[in-house]
Amino acid sequence: MKTVVVGAGLSGLTLAERILSSGTGEQVTVLEREDTPGGLARSFRIDGFDFDIGPHRFHTFNTEVDSYLLEILADCFVQISRRSSVHMAGKYRNWPLTPTSVAGLPFPVLWKSFLDLFNKPDIPVINSFADFIRSRYGDNLYNFFFSGYTRKFTGIDAEMLHVDWAQAGVNRAVIDNRVKADSLLSLVKGMLLPQPVETKFYYPACGGIQTFCNLQCERIEALGGKLLLSTPVKGLSIENNSVSGIVLENGESIPADRVFWTAPITILYPETGLTFINTLIANVALADEIPRNDYQWCYFGHEDLIFSRLTVPRNFRADCVPPGKGSVIAEITCDSDSEFWKNPETIRERLINNLKSVRAVAGDDILFINWQRIRETYPVYTLDYKEKLSSIHIPNGLFLTGRCGSFWYNNMDHSIAQSLSIVQGSEFKKDFWNER
Repeated sequence: MKTVVVGAGLSGLTLAERILSSGTGEQVTVLEREDTPGGLARSFRIDGFDFDIGPHRFHTFNTEVDSYLLEILADCFVQISRRSSVHMAGKYRNWPLTPTSVAGLPFPVLWKSFLDLFNKPDIPVINSFADFIRSRYGDNLYNFFFSGYTRKFTGIDAEMLHVDWAQAGVNRAVIDNRVKADSLLSLVKGMLLPQPVETKFYYPACGGIQTFCNLQCERIEALGGKLLLSTPVKGLSIENNSVSGIVLENGESIPADRVFWTAPITILYPETGLTFINTLIANVALADEIPRNDYQWCYFGHEDLIFSRLTVPRNFRADCVPPGKGSVIAEITCDSDSEFWKNPETIRERLINNLKSVRAVAGDDILFINWQRIRETYPVYTLDYKEKLSSIHIPNGLFLTGRCGSFWYNNMDHSIAQSLSIVQGSEFKKDFWNER
């Protein structure tokens, strides 16, 4: 059996490693368009600084995933507690929200949100992200935070996004399913009657999050698998409605009896009109430790700020930066036609001024800014995305999986769980794709 895995992200590497570990004797080849493995879990080491693509860390309640994480990491991990924030009304506030963090909000915001507890809009049919947020959180919080943040992050008005974006975006931001934030009432209960929940993460003990993927690659190659980097794929070879191979961009072909596709689905099916968000990453190295930034990551909803999220690597592990130094990672979502995607230096001064305005940098402490263009980071759930997906004809032997391959906004633990289920021959249910 010749198996080809397209994409060396967490989904693809887990699939390849588990297939080879099962001892079935399959020939497994992993193809990756980038020059390093990891996909969206890549890391960049620059002058002693470790940068991830945003706040990557492992957290799961799935015992199989937990066992797999510990098997791969062995003793190469640390456990860290969560410290996340949201920046609202000019101040950093704990996320999930606490009474202290909410108390500093402007009185009109608090009063209108209180009234929304008893007077949320009655929306009989929930179709869009806007419908969901307004029905669960009320008009005030929707207008105050969600509407602007969503437009900045996705480039699309909340009314044009499918309701599934709420399940993906809101739940993924909460992370820990013991913490409820799925409605205004849940937020209030969480603030007034807080549960003693401390979310713990696994993070590699050296390097960035890509260390985990590197360990997977070592196992794949030790078990006889092939990993071909800098090898972009153009499409499939199909005979009698069955996959027979992979066609590379350079024209070469690789025979395959089955293909696990974790690369962007739009490479295979551009005619569907499905789209992804790209993310421009600004890796900012600093001359001091910036103790004022005690969060690991923080969300920024104000539309005047160019970034939607900041990450502070040293709050994941102190030696992600050289001694006495600091760093911050800014995520700027955009499309490939935007000027700052093509030429990031055009927004350098704006970025620095925005970082200074939220006290993330002092301004004169910047050692360097390293720009990284990360393609296809988030699938965009337009109102008709399910119809677009249902139009796809999948030949025998092709399996669409992972965030990009199955167009599923997941977390790293979900990618691993999905791959483990596939190898075991069991069905993996995407938690928010239920028919309504």
